Amino acid sequence: MRKFPLLLVMMIAGVVALTSCEKGATLYDVSITVFYPEGYGTEKVASQEITVKNTLTGIEITATTDATGVAQTELEEGMYTIQATLETDDFYFNGITENLTVNTSAVNNWEIHMIASSKAGGLVLKEIYYTGSKTEAGSNYYSDQFHEIYNNSDEVVYLDGLCIGLLEPIGSSPTVWVNQDGSIMDRLPIAYHALMFPGTGQQYPIQPRTSVVLAMDAIDHKTDPLGNPLSPVNMASAQFEAFIEAPGKDTDSPQAANLIVMYTTSASMYDWLHSVNGAAVVLFRLPTGLNYASFVSNPDNFMTKPGTTSATQYFMVHKDWVIDGVECNRPEEDKRFKRLPTSVDAGWTWSLATYNSKSVRRKVEKILDGKVFYKDTNNSTNDFLIDQTPTPFVHPTSVDL
Repeated sequence: MRKFPLLLVMMIAGVVALTSCEKGATLYDVSITVFYPEGYGTEKVASQEITVKNTLTGIEITATTDATGVAQTELEEGMYTIQATLETDDFYFNGITENLTVNTSAVNNWEIHMIASSKAGGLVLKEIYYTGSKTEAGSNYYSDQFHEIYNNSDEVVYLDGLCIGLLEPIGSSPTVWVNQDGSIMDRLPIAYHALMFPGTGQQYPIQPRTSVVLAMDAIDHKTDPLGNPLSPVNMASAQFEAFIEAPGKDTDSPQAANLIVMYTTSASMYDWLHSVNGAAVVLFRLPTGLNYASFVSNPDNFMTKPGTTSATQYFMVHKDWVIDGVECNRPEEDKRFKRLPTSVDAGWTWSLATYNSKSVRRKVEKILDGKVFYKDTNNSTNDFLIDQTPTPFVHPTSVDL
């Protein structure tokens, strides 16, 4: 693929840039080049904002490209992440490059490769409530978790055959599912249960600008004897449930349709648990369509964990099959690690604590004729509001700033 190199002029804003370097620190020349996909003109770089972050100190510098597109900057020794986003009439562009080193031996010629995503719309994860809640006795309760899926387009979409899964690793450790150059693999490992929405093809429509809720347990968690009076949600109206068949373990709510368990890495688990510390979650469709049995019977669609002797076989999903992905993470900055490639999610979102009864919710970009358009730039840092009071089944009446 032919690419268009654009040397970025780092025009550092105000005194903030000057404070990013310690007094007397040695500075090194750094150049940054942005590459756009073939077919996108170089004019799109004008006035583009770039974030340069020292990952050791946490200091961020905001830079903006000038009209010429050519310049250099100086940075002190350290580890850096550079990130860029851009919006046009039809596309969002995202790019991020991590683990960049500035020192005497490093070659400080950096690159950002931008990924384009269409604004045409489709299914998105509108809200994810994974933190759980505290009970009156002060214990932890997580059975009230839910994922809300919204049709962000103007056409009917059928949920039949839609799949959902959580990525390995679950928790706050760097992924080992990487290529030799350190980039995340094109195939993504699903941890625990890989689930599929039921249906024969057109059995479960989701109308334009409406949503459905997938509950861990589709009960009124506030009033049910098996629930938690301090839970923030009533899931009795959830249309779908992640019921895991295990005698005497998981509760099957008859009013909610059960998702199909295609495969699991842990047969002893009796709940589909989104880690309360945050897990990367993806909506995807298999290339075999509704015929998941043929997919899971093919050993080529599985891998063991790289660098380990573990015999666990992980269900591998190609990133090109992903419809939407959200990188939920921990609140501590030094424990946030990417599991999704930039083309799926260039950022991440989080709640500020576990068991705090809070969710992450996608921002409302605009409302036209009462219809909500949720923001979807494929960058959860920009697209989501953190630490929200859960609002399943409810959509805002105003735009989020």
